[in-house]
Amino acid sequence: MTTETGIADALEIIVLSVEDGVAAADGGATRLEVVREIQADGLTPDVRLVEALLARLTVPLRVMIRPRNTFLVGDDAHREEIRRDATLFADLPVDVVTGYVRAAADGSSEIDEDALALVAERVPRARITVHRAIERISGDPAAALRRCPAVDRVLSGGGAGAWTDRAAALEGLQASIAPIRVIVGGGVTLDGIDVLTARTTLRELHVGRLARAGQSFAQPVDAAVVAELRARWMETGR
Repeated sequence: MTTETGIADALEIIVLSVEDGVAAADGGATRLEVVREIQADGLTPDVRLVEALLARLTVPLRVMIRPRNTFLVGDDAHREEIRRDATLFADLPVDVVTGYVRAAADGSSEIDEDALALVAERVPRARITVHRAIERISGDPAAALRRCPAVDRVLSGGGAGAWTDRAAALEGLQASIAPIRVIVGGGVTLDGIDVLTARTTLRELHVGRLARAGQSFAQPVDAAVVAELRARWMETGR
């Protein structure tokens, strides 16, 4: 398990390679989310990449556990793939990112707690970020999240619409799930960051495209851009 303590501003950057990780760390990222296929909302990365990042960097890592591009566990074979992927990282000093939804008895959508428990069991020392699957459930997720003690973060973009509305939704989520922390992520813009920095309960930012040259998934993470984002998010005097 990596070491992060207290409630403080955090800047988490999505990385796809060692070069991305080095650039993000050089720019001042406080945490890295390691994935492959960023355009598919992030899938489980190669364990060799994670090992290489651990050998090169001291920045805490959270590794995506998501073998297929879906937020639903479709069948037993899919569940076995999730179990297999989680096991790859069981002995590494990393935390993880995962999360699935399922149909509730009343036809609404809820967190797939079995899938969450499966990952927690396979990577027992890791803390878990429940990613943007959270945006696909109905109702308040707080009770389900608290039933998995490994969960300490939830990643959400606050839905659609203007950033003022999204920030308000994220503040409501943060109030509901505390002490679990909200990481703001998903379509984040520079204007959105300016709105979010005024919300003192929202302290953690997750960035993918915005940290890359030309704001393009096809380009690598740019250390200078990350440094600018860090200054905008973490050095505003709030």
